[in-house]
Amino acid sequence: MAKKIQSKTPHPARVHATSVINPGDVIRRRRLALELREIDLAKAAGIQPGTLDAIEKGRVKNPSVSFLCSIAQALGISVASLFSEIEEGRDHRIFTGNQKGVHVLEFPKNGARIICYTPIEAGYFVGKVLLRPGAKIERKLLATKGHCFAQSIIGKLILEFDKKEYVVKEGDYVCFEGQFPYSFNNSQMKETSFLLITIPSFLAAGSR
Repeated sequence: MAKKIQSKTPHPARVHATSVINPGDVIRRRRLALELREIDLAKAAGIQPGTLDAIEKGRVKNPSVSFLCSIAQALGISVASLFSEIEEGRDHRIFTGNQKGVHVLEFPKNGARIICYTPIEAGYFVGKVLLRPGAKIERKLLATKGHCFAQSIIGKLILEFDKKEYVVKEGDYVCFEGQFPYSFNNSQMKETSFLLITIPSFLAAGSR
């Protein structure tokens, strides 16, 4: 039986519109700097050359985190580094923003959409996760070895943590250590959303 457990967002100091992530140009520049052919990088990353080509040319507007992690590892850099050039000039001492966030990560196959309130390259992650009815996202998508905080904003959220279920009702929150197996599940017939904080960021180097 499930156990019961008894939020502003940033854009940089300078005006910066919410964007859909597209690190393709950075990947291409990094690849060329290493004198790697597309096919060589694709093979090292374990992805199809056509997929890498589509990412580099921006035809894939929202590359999956798994693809980005594989490509970054093959290039010998962190996922965050893929975005550092995009976010140059940003004052990282302070962030202000609105509900649109800084970036949006789309995971159609997982039924999830993540609005990032912190820049991709930040050492910590703050964002809002929206889950479609029946959707479930597992640790491999949001993996971090550090700490996680999740607070239900709209609807009820089910956290499966270390083989146990915890019901997080609207307004309630849960904190847990990210190195253990966990997943977030929306068992409702409507979309649910929750605030997510991970330290370090699940996109940071070595976070997994």
